[in-house]
Amino acid sequence: MRTECVLDTHAWTVYVTNPDALPKRARRLVTQADQLHVPAYCLREVAVLAERGNLRTTDPEMSIDRWMTAALADPCVLAPLTRRIALESASLQREGFHRDPADQLIYATARVLDVPLITGDRQIHQFEECLSKKVRRLAVWD
Repeated sequence: MRTECVLDTHAWTVYVTNPDALPKRARRLVTQADQLHVPAYCLREVAVLAERGNLRTTDPEMSIDRWMTAALADPCVLAPLTRRIALESASLQREGFHRDPADQLIYATARVLDVPLITGDRQIHQFEECLSKKVRRLAVWD
């Protein structure tokens, strides 16, 4: 059986740079997954982090563009922004999801793909705590 996860920006950068730094449960899911989906918006977030000096490659000669290319190597794959994901992300606020469009797109990607979302984002975990018991929880960290 094929297993998959979605990584948010922080989980993706940690997975690429130091996977042992992921919490135990997240690390277990990530290492067992056949495919790790990286939402397209994460590319912009990484570019902004690099531009601000908050993300540096381990090799000073490596550009952030080359880092992103390497960071999307198997088992990571870029999850494109689809119509379904856009529509799902736009509807999340009706359910009480916070207003950050990046988090909305990332969460919607996991929901549309119906796979766990590896994230340490407290607001996402708080959102899921308020969901009815019938709605599947996707966010995983510790």
